[in-house]
Amino acid sequence: MKSIKDMLLRMREDLVKEIARRSKATTEGTMPDIGDILDSVSEERTRELDMILTDREKKKLNQIDDALDRIEEATYGLCEECGVKIPKGRLKVMPFAKYCVECQEKLEREEKYLREEPEEGIKKVPAGEVEE
Repeated sequence: MKSIKDMLLRMREDLVKEIARRSKATTEGTMPDIGDILDSVSEERTRELDMILTDREKKKLNQIDDALDRIEEATYGLCEECGVKIPKGRLKVMPFAKYCVECQEKLEREEKYLREEPEEGIKKVPAGEVEE
């Protein structure tokens, strides 16, 4: 468990360093706005990080933090859906996995079905049948 925790901490550190590097590159050479900079540092920093972080990076950072929380709570390695132990091989490849393979596949099928299902009340109209 310690080796996985260490790997997660390294992954998190690398991701945070990359975010900081990008943040520095984005803000270099810009002049601060007029006003009290000290009052707006936190707000500006949050805005910068939101701009810089891609959805993928945000998701990955959240997954890493979630896995570290589960390690602290002694629930790491247990499928959150069915409760079975997630194989170590899967955890080595995906250290932030929350589900066993079977439950992950089931969830992905359900998500795909929901994406393909039209919203209630919305009818798909074939091309050429639209009245103007």
